[in-house]
Amino acid sequence: MPWNIVSAFPLDDDLSQLVRALRARDVPHRIVEIRGQQSLQVPDERLIEPVAQLVAQWRGGELAPVSDADLTASTPARPKNLPALRTPVTLLLIALSALGYAVVSTQLLQPWLGHLTFFPIESVPGGYRWQPFSEALARHEYWRLVTPAFLHFGVFHIVFNSLWMWDLGRRLEYVVGALNFALFFAITAAVSNLAQYFWADQVSLFGGMSGVVYALVGYIWIRQWLNPHPVLAVPKGIIIFMLVWLLLCMSGVIDFFMAGGIANGAHLGGLLAGMLIAGAFIAAKRVGFVRH
Repeated sequence: MPWNIVSAFPLDDDLSQLVRALRARDVPHRIVEIRGQQSLQVPDERLIEPVAQLVAQWRGGELAPVSDADLTASTPARPKNLPALRTPVTLLLIALSALGYAVVSTQLLQPWLGHLTFFPIESVPGGYRWQPFSEALARHEYWRLVTPAFLHFGVFHIVFNSLWMWDLGRRLEYVVGALNFALFFAITAAVSNLAQYFWADQVSLFGGMSGVVYALVGYIWIRQWLNPHPVLAVPKGIIIFMLVWLLLCMSGVIDFFMAGGIANGAHLGGLLAGMLIAGAFIAAKRVGFVRH
């Protein structure tokens, strides 16, 4: 993601009051050291002028102090102002999920199902049979590690996952950029699908974007704990809800109310993958490998 420089400050300037003012106004920004100075940057060029005005007020001593209560009240619940065109990968993943739902639910497209499942499907006299995943690997069908994420098995399934992707996915893509977010998706989809494979310990049909959704939850949870970013500031209640939902699903309680199995392995694997990626990012940032 390109960053736009607003202003530079000496290294010994205390910018805490200015940063609190930016956070209170939900302004995405970062401060990095460049050539012995603190550089205030914003991700959208349209923010340069209003942030520059805020800097002028701060320098003139005209900026009102920001209390902790103001910061708490200003936490953005949803990224309403994120331009959709700045998050193309999220839009593409939602569109592919809708296509995956169509493949599962419409007879016209169902012949494609066997090409997208984790386990290959082989035509035999009188029907079909599942093949071991090892046979897919022997044929170098590595896309099967990822494509089950696009398969959805009901309206609730596709709507639930798409809404979470629209909210959480756009946040992360906006922060890390399209290429990094696409890589995040590929890694966490593969990890969550492999986790479900080992969790189930049997040939079965599974799919859905929920493993990646839980990877987003895990990433945002750890990232906001160790290195907060205003765009990733989701209400803590959302994180708690998703973790409680995971525990309820793993307990088997939800199975009494919902038809079909729940991919608990994918959920847990995705959550842990997202947490590990966030931890790796924080470690890399602290040693200077990354700056935002």
